[in-house]
Parts: sequence; structure tokens; C-alpha cells
Amino acid sequence: MPLNSCPDLPNIDLNTSAPEVFKSIFSRSELGLIIISDSLNIVEWNPWFTKNCGIDITEAQGKNIIELFPILEKSSTMRGINSAINNGMSSVISHTLNKKPFPLFNHLNQAIQHQITIKPLMLEDNKRFCLVQIMDISANVNRERQLIEQVKENKAISNKLAEEKERAHVTLNSIADAVITTDKEGNVLFMNPVAEILTGIYEEDARNKNVSNFYKIVHESSKKPIPCPVTSCLEKQDIIANETDHCLLRGNDYLSITDSVAPILDSSGKIQGAVLVFRDVTHSRSLSAELNWQALHDPLTSLANRRQFESKMKDLLERSRLDSLLHHLLYLDLDQFKVVNDTCGHDAGDELLKQISAALGDSLRKTDLFARLGGDEFGILLESCDAEHALGIANTLRQIVEDFRFGWKTQSFKIGVSIGIASITGSEAKSSEILSAADAACYTAKENGRNRVHFHQLNASASSEHQQEMQWVSRLHTALDNNDFELYLQRIQNIETLSSPSAHYEVLLRMVDRSGKLIPPGAFLPAAERFNLISSIDQWVIDNVFKKLQHLNKANKLPDKLMIAINLSGLSMANDTLLQRLTDLLDSSAIPASYFCFEVTETAAISNLTKATEFLQQLRSKGCKIALDDFGSGLSSFAYLKELPVDYLKIDGYFVKDIAVDSIDKAFVESINQIGQVIGLETIAEFVEDQAILNILTELGVNYAQGYGIHKPTAFDDVFN
Repeated sequence: MPLNSCPDLPNIDLNTSAPEVFKSIFSRSELGLIIISDSLNIVEWNPWFTKNCGIDITEAQGKNIIELFPILEKSSTMRGINSAINNGMSSVISHTLNKKPFPLFNHLNQAIQHQITIKPLMLEDNKRFCLVQIMDISANVNRERQLIEQVKENKAISNKLAEEKERAHVTLNSIADAVITTDKEGNVLFMNPVAEILTGIYEEDARNKNVSNFYKIVHESSKKPIPCPVTSCLEKQDIIANETDHCLLRGNDYLSITDSVAPILDSSGKIQGAVLVFRDVTHSRSLSAELNWQALHDPLTSLANRRQFESKMKDLLERSRLDSLLHHLLYLDLDQFKVVNDTCGHDAGDELLKQISAALGDSLRKTDLFARLGGDEFGILLESCDAEHALGIANTLRQIVEDFRFGWKTQSFKIGVSIGIASITGSEAKSSEILSAADAACYTAKENGRNRVHFHQLNASASSEHQQEMQWVSRLHTALDNNDFELYLQRIQNIETLSSPSAHYEVLLRMVDRSGKLIPPGAFLPAAERFNLISSIDQWVIDNVFKKLQHLNKANKLPDKLMIAINLSGLSMANDTLLQRLTDLLDSSAIPASYFCFEVTETAAISNLTKATEFLQQLRSKGCKIALDDFGSGLSSFAYLKELPVDYLKIDGYFVKDIAVDSIDKAFVESINQIGQVIGLETIAEFVEDQAILNILTELGVNYAQGYGIHKPTAFDDVFN
């Protein structure tokens, strides 16, 4: 086959006998040779390849190489063949990279380890071919494996180092560790290339000089000098190793290292010198330190995370049991953080968390552990701190947050923080009790008006609170049996028609004690909810509202466009019996279902979204309206509003009452109103106490207002007389 050109071979002056010469070389070559056409068909291969693949060339000629050797599909070999034919590129494929080799076997039926060289060929008619050369490197591979095993053995036989010096030099020059050998005085006899690189000194300059002159190590964290381990090894005639905290001083650089020094003894056990082995672990130790840091810290604020916090809390509890020292836990929950998130987005919220963390951290002691526990909640462990100082620190932190102003673009925000404190005395059964106590104290601080500190004393008042709740249970049963409740109404005014009082009211409940005094719902409803009496109270309210409306209807005193809003608890929405009772009343009553609106709190609805949705959908299918009460006090998530069958969104009065003086509260009310309007809900603002608040609500476009500035709660019967 006459050749025109081959980019990877020298130019040859071909004569008439050249084809025979090349044919002879091709046939007698100790390499496997294959010529492949541009259509990937076999043109020729030599006897070596026939011998080792088991296929005669006459059976292969003209056939596609993939057809003959399917294993080559999508292999490095095929990529090289295509590159040679299409691009004129040569390539070499070693046995380690060749994941799909030719199926070649020797006379012992052992797989042949081979290296492949692929070269482009160009014939006289400019047709492209490629030449595949296959070299049997099985012997080299076996020798490589043997060498690896030999190196491993050499490392394990340090006591024969002196007798096998030449062999050890070859081995030590090829390994990745730095190696220095010394005589019994500590003078250098040998350094391998890695040792030269790490110490910054050549072997010829270091030979016969004491190793301590250039092998200078310091403690990684303190940077204090550490005695040369070779000197210590020669003195103690024992192995000295360090894996954790050594740094090698090289000029002005510090290299993190692991090092080990072993004595070299002769056959009689006399010291002959030492061998020092060390390795640069700067990168791996830095990576390990970073991973350890990440495992114990919050990535956003760089504070300790919950894992580190809980570990430290357990340690303090154990120490309290041993030494009776008092420690304290502070649980912090930012107030109105969601306003920033909802108004400006999560980037602003993240920046706020970072700034407030830095501001609070600056006022703490070095011994105090400051952690982000999740979201906008933080924990602080005050070590060896009495109650008085803990309370002082908590109030200082609260004041820092109160004085803090967060700026984002053109807006400025003011936030607060509620803080719960729990003592760590050593008497607690487990650390989770302490965290729960501080969390409960923080919740109490929020319930009492937010932006305040509450100190929880474990078990101090639990008994008396329980007794008070049990007394309320008895009084509630009596009140239900004797109808010792009274219904009140408070108007919900349409802001667009302020001059004309709306016929839209919320039903409020009062308990009547033995002296005739009215008791507000905040005094007895928590106990009713805790002891599962709330559904019975809801049932009483529903029954009596229907009775009063039916009485008014018979007397022709029902106003047009009347809307009566009745509150339902979360337990009531899971009560199928109550739902059936309510639907029966709606079906049998002469009062139109459109006269009724049922209010459920945001938290109650979300606690069992599926059940609440089914309950409210049935009421809505009858023609009733649905209002979501206290929106903003709980999850404040707008996503679930698409799921709930809601007509009105009642904005939590906590944010409404200060909108005339607090820009954050105003922004929060504005955002809720805007989203409510977008999704087709009418908004109701609670706690409207004065004209200034009403003016702002009018400006913001809120639909309804409710509060003492609009209408004070009035007995049901008095409203319609």
C-alpha cells in the first residue's frame, strides 16, 4: 500500500521496492498494527494482531471495527481513530486510561495489557486512513505492580535502612513524603527531593550540618517554637510523631506538616542515627479546619449553630452538677423581622440578620456563646453568670436592638426583640428542658407585648398556674350549664362609607360571674382551649346567635345587608359534629346564610390546613363568608391563601395600632393589604383606636376598620333596640 504522507513519520524517499519493504516490516513487527479506512472499516492488520485477537485478517477485511469489536464503541480508542481520520491528529492511549481495551490474549489465555498509538495516514489519492499501533506492555505493568509492592515493603522495614542504602535512596527519591536521615549526632546524611523543596535547602548544602539548623517547627496556633523532634528522638531512642499541630518555618512561610522521627539501630541495638519523615498537609489541614468550622457555625452570620449551642449547653449542665456554678440561657426572637423580608425580600432579611448579629455580639463576653438557632431566633449561653447579671445583659441586648435602625435602599426599619431567660442550675434532667423553658419565656415575652424580657424560673409557678386553669374548667362547665355567657357585638365599618354605619358586626363573648361582673374572653378562653372545652363554647355562641337573629327576624328588626361574624377555634374546624349542627341550622333557619361570616385565626387554619379547608368550603357552599383573623401574628405566609376559601383578611391589630408612629408597622399593613387586594380579598384592620390610624388606613386603601375608635363592644340586644 503506497503511502503519500504521514504527519508523524519522517519523510522517506520511496523506491520501487518500498511496498515490499513496508509489507515486510508490517508483517514482522512485534507491535499490533491495524490500518482503518475513513469509513471505519478494516483495511489490513498484521499477524501479531491475528495471533492475539484470534481473528484472521481475511475474516475482518472490509468490516467495520465496531462490528468486530463492539466493546470499542464510545471508547477512548474510537475517539482517537475518529480524531486521526477527521482531524489528522495523533494520540496515545495508555493502559490506565483505556477503559475499553481490545480483547487480546496471550498463549496462556491471559489478557494482554497494551498501550495504543493512533496516527493519521494519507494515501496518494488523498484518502484518509489511520494506523493503530498496539504495544504489549504486560511485562511493564507487572514490573510497575511489583515496584509498588516493593516500595510498600521498604517503608515497613526501617531497621534495615542502613544495610539497603542504595535501594532506599531509589525508593525515597520517588515517594511523596519528605525524608531526611541523620547520623547519631543529628547531622544530615541524606535528603530526598521533596525534603529539599519543603525545607528550601539543597542536600549538598545541608549534608553534615545539624538538621535543627533548617528544620525549624512551631506550634500551628500559637506559633511558639517547638524543639527539633530529631534531637528528642536521638536522646530518647524512641519514635516521636505528630499529626495535628506542627508547622514548618520556611523563610516567612508556615507549612502545616505531619512528621515522624524514628531511631536507626544497628543489629546490636546501638543508635546509628535517625530518619525524619514529614509531609506538607497545609491544604488538607486547612480544608479540614474549614469543614469543622462549617459543621459548628451558621454560614450566614458566622455565629455558632444549633449543634454547637446544644453541645455547649450540655457541657454547662454537667459542670453545674459538679461545681454548682450557675449559668443562664437567653433565647432571642426578633420582632417584626418578617416585615423586612416581606417588604424588601430575603436579601434584605439576610443582611439584617448579619448586622444585628454583629451588633449584639460586640456586647458579649468572650466566654459567652452566641448562636443562631434558626430563622430569626438566637441563643446565648452566659457562663458563670448569676440571675441579676443575666437579666442586665438581656436588657442591654434588648436596648441595642431597639436602638438599631436597618437601612435598605431608600427605606429604614425599626425592629425589636423578645428575650426569654432560663437558669442552668444542674438540677435539670436534660438540657432540652432548659431550652424549652427559655423558649417558653420568650413566647411569654411576645404574648405580653413583644420587645421585652421574661425570666422563666423552672417549676416556680407551674403548680399554681395549673390550679388556676383547673378552677377555670369548673367555672366553664358551670357557665355552659347555666348559660352564664353574654353576647356582645362590635361594628366592622366600611371605610368608604364612614358617614353611614355598616351593618357588619363581630360577635364577642363575655362570661358573667356570680356577682354579675363581666369577665373578658382572654381570662377564660386559654383554659377552654387547653382542656378541649372551646368547641362547646363555640357551639353555645352559634346556637345563641341563631336564636337572637330568629327572634329579630320575627319582630322584623333585621337590618338589610346584615353581616354577623362568628369566631371558630381550630378544634371546632376538626369537629364533624359541630359542622353538621351548623349546616343543619343554616338549612332550617329563615335567616339567609349570606348574613353569616365565620372567622378563623391564621394559626388555627394552618395547623390543619386540609381539614380547615374542607370545613370552610362547606360553609362557603351554603353562602356564608369566611374571614382569616389575626393575619400577621403567625406564619404570615401568603402561599396558603390560594388554598383557603377566604373572603376577608383581618390584619392583626398589633401592627395596626402603631401605624401612625411606626413606619415598619405601616409598611407591614400596606403589604398585607396590597397582596390581599391582588388575590381578590377585602381587608379588615383591627385595633383602630383613633382618627390618625383611620386616616392612614383610608390612604392605604384598606376596606374595613374595627376597633374602639369606630365602635365599642355593645351587648347584642342593645345594638338592635
